[in-house]
This record gives sequence, structure tokens and C-alpha cells, in this order.
Amino acid sequence: MIQTQNARDALAAKKTFRKETFEGSVTDLIATHQIRQPGAQAFLVEQSPLWSTPSHFHLEQQFQVIVAGNGAIGRHAVAPLTVHYAAPETGYGPIQAGPEGVSYLTLRAEGDTDAWYLHKPGSRERMQPGLKREQQHGSPQEGSRDTALTALTAVQVQDMIASRSDGLSAKLFRLPPGEALQVPTELAHGGRFYVLTGGSLDSDVGPNLALSVTHVPPDETLNAKAGAEGAEVLVLQFPLLSRLGA
Repeated sequence: MIQTQNARDALAAKKTFRKETFEGSVTDLIATHQIRQPGAQAFLVEQSPLWSTPSHFHLEQQFQVIVAGNGAIGRHAVAPLTVHYAAPETGYGPIQAGPEGVSYLTLRAEGDTDAWYLHKPGSRERMQPGLKREQQHGSPQEGSRDTALTALTAVQVQDMIASRSDGLSAKLFRLPPGEALQVPTELAHGGRFYVLTGGSLDSDVGPNLALSVTHVPPDETLNAKAGAEGAEVLVLQFPLLSRLGA
């Protein structure tokens, strides 16, 4: 089932946290980050200025998209529209917020609630042997967003994470007003998230405004076109997982 949620509509449900490993707030968009259940999961994290979340891993694969502020994930500097992918049980981080804080979407095809911190005893022992562990990063090319959406004369597509044979990819689409969103047919994959980062989008699930998140399972498709303001959309595609190792 296709699920969608506008982050601005959900901000009333924001929950603030202050603990050893995290300071900031979390807003649930699709499902909840606190209860593990089948199906997709999406939430918005707003991390406090200069806060460092320690290196950790999760049991499920995920994308993260920076939507405001800046900082770093490990040794990689991040800014708005930076994309980070982590395979299951892949240690990453720390997530370091800059002076204005850093806000990011966490997007999973299957929900998860735990974060296993690598500085804590016993965490590494939870990692299963034989898993393929990896991270991928992508950012917009310099100047690629300078043209206003309403001034575009053709669709612009940028590979943020190059398409792979296992289905992994991340693409940034910039659409003139009224233009259809046509995602190339790929090999089998593990589902997609569509993140509307600018303009508006009319789709099967109704009109969406930035910042909205839509999850589309691997056996379904999303029909969508840009609204009167044009549209900027990240399409994040999960790979088919293999637990046989690299």
C-alpha cells in the first residue's frame, strides 16, 4: 500500500528527547520510530546544534536525507539534500550537527526501533557474520539547483547514488510545471521513497507540498506530475538484500 505524509502536517506530534546519545526532536511521518512493526517507516529528526550522536548501527537498511542545517556523518560533510544509505548492521557516524543544528529524514522499507551504539559493550557482538555492510553518500552537484523550478524548460535528472544491479539508487528529479514524473524502469528492487523537496506534486495519493514523504512498495507504481510551482523530488530506491555476505 502506498503511504504518504507531509512533514509540516505532522509537526504537532513532535517529541523532544534529551539523553546520553541524542538531543533534539523526532516527528513520526509513516508508522512510528518507537514501536517495531511490519512495513515502511519514516520520521524527521531535528538534532540540536553542535550535538554529536555517537556511531551506531540499525538492524534494517535505511536512507537518510538532510533537509536543513549542516554537519557531518562520519568524515562526510552534509548539507540540504545530502543522501546517506546504510545497509543493515552497518556502523556509521558519528552524526555531528553544525552551529544551526541538522535535520534529516530517516526512511526505512521495514521498521526498526533500536540503535546499537558502537561505544557500548556488547553492541558489536550483535552483528551477524556474513552480512554485506556498506554506506553510500550522494549530494547535488554544485549549481544544479540554481534554476527556479518554474523557469525549467525540461526535466532535469541527477544521479545522487548511481543505479546498481541490486536495485540501489538515488535520483534527484527537477520538473517544470505540469511535467510527469517518469522514473526509469529498473531491475527488481526493495521499494522506493519519494521525497518532495520543492514545489508541489499531484499523484495517485492526492496533492503534496514540500516537505512530503511517500513510500511505494516494490510491487506498486506512483503516477505523479508537477503542480503549478514545478517539483523537486528525490527518488530513493532500496536494493534487494542478500544476507550471504559480500
